[in-house]
Amino acid sequence: MNILFIGDIFASAGRNVVAQHLQDIISKEKIDLAIANAENSAGGFGITPLIAQELFSMGLEVLTTGNHVWDKKELFDYLPREPRLLRPANYNADLPGLGFIVVKARNGVEVAVINLQ
Repeated sequence: MNILFIGDIFASAGRNVVAQHLQDIISKEKIDLAIANAENSAGGFGITPLIAQELFSMGLEVLTTGNHVWDKKELFDYLPREPRLLRPANYNADLPGLGFIVVKARNGVEVAVINLQ
């Protein structure tokens, strides 16, 4: 099982690097599951639904976050609808979204991903 975890995708520069290199890395390294922290992918603070979809379309299967997940208010309605975008599981359970997910990797194995801060 080869899992790629990308640290902090920061702003458009970070998104551009992912767009330019992710598919090559997945192919060359035979990556079964690609995960990234994306909490600063929107101008360095937070993430938007549009940017999350952009990152998923690049080949990332799960996006993690941290305290900056709350920086863009439009995300509050999006988090409950997109289980692949995780908020920290150890935050208050009344907050929107999930802190973990079980996904099927490219090799067919189920993998649990939990986001803690």
